[in-house]
Parts: sequence; structure tokens; C-alpha cells
Amino acid sequence: MEGYIKTAQKPQDVPVISRDATGIGSLLRQKKTIAALFYFLNLNKKRVFRNHNCMLLRAVLIIVHFFIMHAIVRVREKMYFCSVFCNMAKNGITNTLKRINKIARMSTKKMFSSLLTVVITVTALTLSDAAIAQQLPDPHFENWSDEFNKDIQLKDWHGSNVSQLGFKFTFMFQKTGRSGYCAYVADREIGAPKLGLVETGPGYFGLGTAWQYLKGLSTGSATAGTCGGINFKYRPDSMVVWIKRTGNNTDKEDFHLLFYSWTGTSKGTQYKNKKGSSTSTERINEESDIRQATDGNEFGTDVKATQIAEGWYRARAKYDNWTRMSVPVYYFNDNVPTMCNVIFSAGNYPAFRANSGLYDGNALYVDDVELVYSSKIQKLFINGEEWTAFNPNSSQVQTYRLPADVRELPTIEAVRGAGMLTNIKGKKTILPGRHLDAKEMTVTNGTINGTPTTITVKSEDGKSTTTYKIKFVK
Repeated sequence: MEGYIKTAQKPQDVPVISRDATGIGSLLRQKKTIAALFYFLNLNKKRVFRNHNCMLLRAVLIIVHFFIMHAIVRVREKMYFCSVFCNMAKNGITNTLKRINKIARMSTKKMFSSLLTVVITVTALTLSDAAIAQQLPDPHFENWSDEFNKDIQLKDWHGSNVSQLGFKFTFMFQKTGRSGYCAYVADREIGAPKLGLVETGPGYFGLGTAWQYLKGLSTGSATAGTCGGINFKYRPDSMVVWIKRTGNNTDKEDFHLLFYSWTGTSKGTQYKNKKGSSTSTERINEESDIRQATDGNEFGTDVKATQIAEGWYRARAKYDNWTRMSVPVYYFNDNVPTMCNVIFSAGNYPAFRANSGLYDGNALYVDDVELVYSSKIQKLFINGEEWTAFNPNSSQVQTYRLPADVRELPTIEAVRGAGMLTNIKGKKTILPGRHLDAKEMTVTNGTINGTPTTITVKSEDGKSTTTYKIKFVK
């Protein structure tokens, strides 16, 4: 064991966290986790086989070490919004790696006792990573590490920047936010004034990718939109965001705050163009192909996805100061999404690809977006019938009267996320909401004319709990 200690102190036998972190980090960011693991194990094979005492456990420690590195990559990608927590996570990871190095040189007895601390730390990192995943990437808009047309751009969010016929026009810019930076978009005139080709384009940005398409040199065939989003498997109840809205024509044009989620993959091949007819171009998970009920593709969708939820607020208003906006998210069904997208638009988009109603200079400042997960019940159903007298904000015992011939306690179901949306054309869409599942709601039965039944509801992010008490009487 003494020989192992001396050897392990040599720099080439220190676990590869800095010497080759670039290569491993690159593989992890490309989602090549298995390849990165084998690469890491190969670099550390001497540490495993140098001493045969408890060799299997040492190999396990090396693998644990690797997955902590994996956590580092994930934390760096997701946690730009919280520098304090980033530093805490970084210090925790560093201390854990030091502990693993120390354990690898311990006797077998001490190795087992110290491994428990490492497991607890790794578990905490995993749980914190899961909590981060329930929020959007870079929600405070601080990571401006990309570039378009020599203008700095957000890494995780994408502006409606235009690149056509050799011309480039930037729509998203960095501005001073509530604290740090914020994102700024505005409607603006684009085109070639010398050729008499000038149009006003909508300024917007989102998690999906803005696209434009022009068939040849025919400006009448021009069409545009947003494709894709991010992988996302959660069900928020509202989206909170801080905005400012400026411009000389804010009373003539809606701004849009939009969240939507879905499962499956859509495909469209025809989209409305400037002339009002269709232009042929194939797109996957295009916004208008996902949002069939509220902004559906007017020329049809070849393959439809299943939309899960939508939160949408639009208004013709001006906000000179930072204003907190809360957008409720409504649900079409009980399904769990696989993707979501968010769009913040200064102008008349998305609006069935409107060719009018855009005003140069109407602008939107956006900062500090947060997804909120509730633990409240919106609607309560007793034996399949909605109990309209139920108070979702009451912590007191609520009484429900059963028919005289009932001998057993009724079934209880809870719904959240029910609401109605009205689109640009005035069409109203009713969203029934979603039923809370067993992971979110537990029912502890009481007795008829006796102990109240207790309903405990947990928010999907685990941050809040609400308890209801229902007394069933005859």
C-alpha cells in the first residue's frame, strides 16, 4: 500500500480532471457519454491496477469520479443564472474529488466508511441538477457567447436575425437588465432600399431556431417562422417574466409572451408566404405545426405532433418600467411532454404569418424568466362530478354532503391547468387541464360523518405542498 501512495502522488497518476478535461468535456457536450467514460477509464487504468487490494472498489471510485465530471459539464451548461450556487456547486465538486483521491489511497476498512460521504454528495449534485432542469436555460440572459453579423448573441436563445441574398440583419441585442444583462428585440425595416425592397420584420427570440426562406429572388415567396425548442419533460403552471415595452406604436401592435410544449414530431411542407399563397419548404417541429388550435398552419401539416400545454399572453400596451408578467400555462391533456419552446416577441408574431400590423421601433426588453410549479388544486371532482363549491385556497375543513344511501367514501380526482385561449382571429380554444397523478397527490381517507379525508398535493418541482381537508357527511 505504501508503494501505491508514493506512485499516486506523481502528477501523471492524478485523476484526469484538468490534464485532459477538454477532450472529455467535448465528448460529454456531444452526448457521447459512453465514449467519454471509456476514454476517462483508459487514462486512469494505472490507478486501478497498480494495487490489487480492493481493485473493484477502486474501479467504482474512478467511475464515480467520472460522473462527477459529467455533473460539472451539466452544471456549467445550465447554471449561468446563479453565480452563488455555481460557486457552491464548484466547491462541493472539488472537495468531493479531493475526497475520492484520498479514499483511493486508504485502507479497505476506511475506504468503505468514507465512501458513504461521497455517495451523499453525488446524490445531492444529482438532485440539484434535476431541479435546474425544471427551469429554462440561462433564464437571466447572461451568457452572450455567440455572434451574428459581428453582434454578440445569447448562446441558448435565438433571435429572429435574418440572412438572405447576402444581406444580414440583427434583431436581438444585449441591453442592461434589471440586474446584469437582458435581451432586447424590436421590429425593424430590412431589405435593400436601393432596390426598393424594404419590409418591416418582427423582432422576437426563443429557444427554438428562427428561420426564413425565399424561393429564388421572388420576394413574394418569402416565409419565415420558428422550429424546434429544447428537450423538456415537466409541466409548469405559469411562466413569470419581467419586461419593458417601448415604441411609438405600441397601441397598434400586440407583443407576445408564449410557452408551449409537445410530444412527438411534426412535419410541414407548405407555409403561408408574403402574397398569402403557399411556399414549399419542409420543416420539422415548426411552431404553426405544433400549435394547431391557436396558430395552426393554414396550409396543413403533413405529420402532426401532440401539443401538451400552452401559455400565451399578448397585449397592445406600453411599459416604460420593468413590469412583472405572469402567464398561466393551460393543458390540453394529461400527457408528459418531451419538448418545449418559448417565444418573446416585440411585434405581430406569431400571428398566422401576418404581413401587416408591424411597426418599426416597437421593442421588447426581457429579463428573469421563471417557470412556476404550483401545489394548488384548481378543480376537484367527486365521483366524476366537479364540486363547484370547492375552495382551492382554503386550509380549513370543507364539507361535502353525500346522498343518504351512500355507504362508501367517493372517488376523488383533481385537475389543474384548465383555461381558455383566444387567438388572433378571435377563435376561442378551451383547454380542459390535466389530472394530478399519484406522484403529485395523495389521499388519506377519513370516515363518513367522522374524520375528514386529507388530500396532500406536492408541486412538481417539490418546492411546495398544500393540504386540503374534506369532511364527507350525510
